[in-house]
Amino acid sequence: MPIDFVKIQYTDKDYELPTDKTDFKISVNNETGETDNKKEGEYFGMQIIKYASGRVMVKGSIHKFFNRTDFNGNDFDMINFSSALQDLETELGFKSEYCRLENIEIGVNIQLPFDPNIILQNLLFHRSVEFNKTISGSFYYQSAKTEYIIKIYNKTAQYEKKLKRIGQNPNLKNEKDQEETSFLKATIEKQLQPNTLRFEVKFLKMNIINDLGLVYLSDIAKPEISESLKSLLLKEFQEVYFYDYTMDETKMRVSEINKLKDYRNPNYWVNLNKKDKYYHKNRFEKMTMKYSQNLKSKVSELIKHKIEKLTTKNLDFFTSNFS
Repeated sequence: MPIDFVKIQYTDKDYELPTDKTDFKISVNNETGETDNKKEGEYFGMQIIKYASGRVMVKGSIHKFFNRTDFNGNDFDMINFSSALQDLETELGFKSEYCRLENIEIGVNIQLPFDPNIILQNLLFHRSVEFNKTISGSFYYQSAKTEYIIKIYNKTAQYEKKLKRIGQNPNLKNEKDQEETSFLKATIEKQLQPNTLRFEVKFLKMNIINDLGLVYLSDIAKPEISESLKSLLLKEFQEVYFYDYTMDETKMRVSEINKLKDYRNPNYWVNLNKKDKYYHKNRFEKMTMKYSQNLKSKVSELIKHKIEKLTTKNLDFFTSNFS
């Protein structure tokens, strides 16, 4: 199962900070000169924090850590994931069985046979919560719940924009920044695929995930966890509603065409009560299946096949190396 961002509480009380790998800074209050003795360091995108109490937190994208640059637009399978865990242990001393998850993102990159913006610009809601475009000028949308956030965005557009920014700022201050930027640029140009859509669930609270049996990073090795996460991701995508641009209005009755004008308007759904929304969701879904090419079903199949590609063939390797 593709795992990206994680926030981890490291439970081994004897853990020593890897001061040979990165510098750790202690923040000082500018007014009082006092410090809380909190030490913070960063290593290939993984932020490590050790509090005065001895508590250790780690957060960052395991996908980007594996790539060794600020890029997660490529595939990240279980072999890659196991390699990243090995590096976390070898280089930073983190053992996955001590990595208790506090937040986690699960998601998948898929390549569509058309521009992902066609879906994004027609998004309506997820379950009962509308999608918001939280970042101005980019094709990134999210639907926020209490326990998790649904994210859906155009990975290709995201990194094409980053490439453009890199091109506009070629003169970096020092040699290290130049090397890192050059490596990022080469990685994007080599690995970014056209029409890449990212679908992702970010868990803010761990109740749902813990109920599946996923508590520590090492639990991801369990086949039943991988299967449960696949089912969860597909289930959540089924609750994404968008206007299907392949709808053929020439086959529709006038009353259906008029109703479709309401259905494709996000503001229409906001004002419905729970009972009416349930009724019109079903009606909208039936109309879509009857008069369109059913893009939602096709995208769902792409998600399913990509998850199976990234997990099933590699799970034996992962288990044998981490059991």
